[in-house]
Amino acid sequence: MIVLIMMVWPWLLTGQQKKAVSHNLKSTTAYEQRYEKGTQGKMLKESEIRYDNAGNVTEEIDYKLGKVDKHLIYQYDEDNNKIRETELDAAGKKIKITECKYSDGLRTEKTVYNGNNQVLSKKTYKYETY
Repeated sequence: MIVLIMMVWPWLLTGQQKKAVSHNLKSTTAYEQRYEKGTQGKMLKESEIRYDNAGNVTEEIDYKLGKVDKHLIYQYDEDNNKIRETELDAAGKKIKITECKYSDGLRTEKTVYNGNNQVLSKKTYKYETY
């Protein structure tokens, strides 16, 4: 099942990239307005997503009650492989950094660091072919 997900995921991502590129999206912002007993509440920002020219998501910000809850920044290589993900807290301080290495389009290594650049975990990937 994991292998199937790993095989399908790039196609799903490619679809998202194509939509962002075909619509010339630079960013999307979602707002939510809640109603209580028929009364209209405040319109609050729920999320922001920013894209690069290739349609890759470069930044995601999730809000809770209008304030930053989760903030992720992504970096890609020339083949559009996500090579770095940085998670920030509400104040903009680094919480976690994930770096990935690739060979021939396949992930070979994933290293996770804490906010002080200390290694928390490291995975290596090996692939068997027919």
